[in-house]
Amino acid sequence: MVTRSTQSTIRAAAQQAPNGSIAFALAAVTALALFAVLFPWFPGSQRLEEGATVDREVTAPREITYESDVMTERQRDAAAEAVPDVEILDDEIRNRQLAELDRVLAAIDFQRRDQTRSASARETAIQQIAGTDLSQRSAATLISVSDVRWSTMQSEARRVLSGTLAGTAIAPDEVEEARSQAAASLSPLLSSDETLALTEVLDPLVVPTLTVSDERTEALRRDARARVPTQVVTYREGQVIVPAGGTIDDAAFEAITMLDIRTGSVTLSAVLAAAIASILGGAAFGAHLWVAKPRALRGVRRLVLFGLTLLVPVTVAKFAYPLVLPDTDSLYLALALPLAAGAVVAAVLLDVSTGVIVAVVMAGVVGFLSVAVPQAGGGAPGAELGALRLTLATVASSLAGLYVAARAERLQGYLGAGLAAAIASALVAVMVLMLDTERAVTQFAWIAGASAVGGLMTAILAVGAFILLSRPFGIITRVELMELVQLNHPLLRRLQDEAPGTFQHSMLVGSLADRAADRIGADSLLVRVGAYYHDIGKLHSPGFFVENFGDGPNPHDNLDPLQSSRVIMRHVSAGVDLARKHNLPEAVVAFIPQHHGNRLVAYFYREAAKVKPDVDPTLFQYAGPKPQSRETALVMLADSCEASVRAATDRTAERIRSIVEGIIAERVEEGQFDECDISLRDLRVVSDSFVQALSAVYHPRVEYPQPTRRELEARGRSPAVEEPARRREITTTATPALPEHTEDSVDGSVLSEDDS
Repeated sequence: MVTRSTQSTIRAAAQQAPNGSIAFALAAVTALALFAVLFPWFPGSQRLEEGATVDREVTAPREITYESDVMTERQRDAAAEAVPDVEILDDEIRNRQLAELDRVLAAIDFQRRDQTRSASARETAIQQIAGTDLSQRSAATLISVSDVRWSTMQSEARRVLSGTLAGTAIAPDEVEEARSQAAASLSPLLSSDETLALTEVLDPLVVPTLTVSDERTEALRRDARARVPTQVVTYREGQVIVPAGGTIDDAAFEAITMLDIRTGSVTLSAVLAAAIASILGGAAFGAHLWVAKPRALRGVRRLVLFGLTLLVPVTVAKFAYPLVLPDTDSLYLALALPLAAGAVVAAVLLDVSTGVIVAVVMAGVVGFLSVAVPQAGGGAPGAELGALRLTLATVASSLAGLYVAARAERLQGYLGAGLAAAIASALVAVMVLMLDTERAVTQFAWIAGASAVGGLMTAILAVGAFILLSRPFGIITRVELMELVQLNHPLLRRLQDEAPGTFQHSMLVGSLADRAADRIGADSLLVRVGAYYHDIGKLHSPGFFVENFGDGPNPHDNLDPLQSSRVIMRHVSAGVDLARKHNLPEAVVAFIPQHHGNRLVAYFYREAAKVKPDVDPTLFQYAGPKPQSRETALVMLADSCEASVRAATDRTAERIRSIVEGIIAERVEEGQFDECDISLRDLRVVSDSFVQALSAVYHPRVEYPQPTRRELEARGRSPAVEEPARRREITTTATPALPEHTEDSVDGSVLSEDDS
């Protein structure tokens, strides 16, 4: 008892409606995952930054004319650079160069007078005088000439240098000519060696006498820049801004910026925008879980599936949009993306309200992506209409697809969902296209084709998702349920052949529970399937159950109560094994143990208590668990009510109501519904539904009079022969007496084959 109670408590806790902390955790995790997807890094896009090399050519998405600061500055720089430097004559240069000449001559004179060293040493010293480049021949001449000749040479050098630098202005490109003129100005009275020596002394000292005036030059360049007008740049739609393989220079980057082409750069503003969008999406998911408390989102696996139905389509959009946007050729390829599949999967595997939330949030995120994708922003022609088209097409196709798919009971129904998604997407795209004044007839054809592809892909992906995800996430689809409800299923075939009484009982239970489930808003199809398979464990030993006795003896007459109860309880574990062997979904398997809960096999327990009053009741108790959902609770009630009413001899409407209400009250008193969310109001509706249905099944019938003589003669029969045969037929076809253990008046309740 302790172990069973503990397990029940754990199961009950797991089935509790999501609280605020779980909703907050879902919102936080969804926001983080969404931010990772929406982070402004787009695979397949090229970064349009100054200095970057592009793989694909960058073209103007629209015509634009603007005043270009970059091109204006370029032209002004060119005009300024075209202004030559302003040079002026600098008198100080002559004085400096004459002073330098005096220094060189003094150094030479010093070496000439130094008699402590040899002539060769003095020649070498003269060659090393700074500012000169004297040859050995010239150095020897300067050492060997007499003092009179040396004095004449010094005077001649000063005269020539002074005259050269004081004459006309010498520009940098006129220096060589000035040096030649200086050499030619030397006195012809000098010997060739003396002329050579003075020429080598004077050449380094003949320099330009013109210098650049920065002030005057800058003034002229400012005037040149001012005369350049502002440059106006025009790009036609489709004109290449940067060719493939080219580098983005400052002018191209300016054009990209002016055209508002997204650069693909990770900027603070782009990151903040993605963060806000992610927070809003996560908050919507958390709010849905907290406020609506959908039963379909109970459990970690289902919450994970909830998130995946949004994140997977959004990821697909992020990878695909850089390739199909901007839609400058009006091909509408973005409509071919099967984004509606996420909402359709959410509606079918979870519930419709969850699918609607996925559709709305996904549409908002798609609208955000259609603007945030590089080269697909406001600069694209009709970008605002493009974002509106994608947002509305996503939500319209998702809602249309999920509403159709939610009621699909065959695989063809999912094709219908894809068709509905395609039609909704196309209509929305056409609606937005009508707002565009520059539309063409071919655009309608592209919209139709792209929407058709998107709808078909939505249907294919939805079917694939149902097949791949339903079992791992513990979910059963309506298509699977419709397959299981077919009476040609191998288990139901066996039930018809080997336990026909149990089969008929299961069919009636399914009809009762289905009708009641529809009235209280439970899953009627799941209830019917669960009812059909709830007693398949009786195939293990069908002859031990009263509905299969027929005219044979009661096999329990040869068993003691404990043995009989074990045979009866064995049908639960055997049913679970058989169901899993045939790969029935866990949602259907759950009906097998839960339709008995942890009740006693009352008849045999009471029989045993007659012999041994202190017998342990747990020996006669089902292992459970108690019903964990309204659906399994309905099958528990329908199972007991149908069997008890069938076993009763009094089947008047009043007696049927008494039996049904007594069974429901008994299950409530036993606490069988403590772990599911069926309400007292639901139980009242269920009671009325059961009474109406059972009264219709077991309504009184009119006994027909015997055929008249004329009728018998018309059939070619003799009235004298038919009358005794008719009496024998009535006697042999009378309802056989039920085994005495099928009824018990204890507490006014009726025991059925459930108890035996």
